[in-house]
Amino acid sequence: MWPTDRTKRLHLELVIHVIVSETEGLPVRARLSYESADPLAVRLDFCDSPADAPPWFLSRDLLFAGLRAPAGEGSVRVWPPCACHGSETVRIALRGNGQAAVLYVPATEFGAWLEETFMAVPAGTESGHLGLDDILERVLRSG
Repeated sequence: MWPTDRTKRLHLELVIHVIVSETEGLPVRARLSYESADPLAVRLDFCDSPADAPPWFLSRDLLFAGLRAPAGEGSVRVWPPCACHGSETVRIALRGNGQAAVLYVPATEFGAWLEETFMAVPAGTESGHLGLDDILERVLRSG
């Protein structure tokens, strides 16, 4: 989408743990980004990754659903906090290119930030932020 000066941008930087074995997790700085110009997605960047490491784009609705119940299938899955995995973390499993990672994300910070994204763009109003009228106008002008 094309951000404008009216685009609302929300960011959250935090330390998450990437699980590397049954007993060990590595702390990694991550940045979550949300823009109202792309209202269905949350961007996840790993701050200390090589410059050419691509970001992950995750469904905002999937992340929100995963705060309360297991959600997702395929390349992204989310589980809510539970006593057996640490009641203060949301678990996000990412799979791609033959590899997988499980992220433990601080639930309180993450949940509060997701709530902010829904205050910026309420559920059900996302299509009004996509700028489809602007896109159609550009296409018609160029044709």
